[in-house]
Amino acid sequence: MVRPQTGVLITVSVLSGLLGGIVAACFVGGGLVTAQEPAGEVPAVVSAKEFRLIDRHGHTRALLAFNDDGQPFLQMRDEFDTDRVRVGISRETGVDVRDVDGKTRLVLSVDEEGLPSLVVRDRKHQTKSFHP
Repeated sequence: MVRPQTGVLITVSVLSGLLGGIVAACFVGGGLVTAQEPAGEVPAVVSAKEFRLIDRHGHTRALLAFNDDGQPFLQMRDEFDTDRVRVGISRETGVDVRDVDGKTRLVLSVDEEGLPSLVVRDRKHQTKSFHP
């Protein structure tokens, strides 16, 4: 008498689990998942006049382009669209780093004669510079 009850209990348990899984998949929205197709061959060289790195919200977070003088630059922005880092070539080639307010705090540059300089500004606009 114990055996028929055990068989029924196992059968009911398996069917309950199967039915529960199907119902959960319908309510949670789980569908079939498949692996993404391989992208194929990766090009050896990519050429463009401008590259933009766009985040999941559609905001440009990095830009590799040319300035008005035709010189290349790289610009990176934070999630609030504030310019934070810029690397470029111009009369003074260099890097500038800005704070959360977009104020320039650090500039590392090399002038047309090849002389380097480092300029640091605090929030009170006190400036320290180093020119070797």
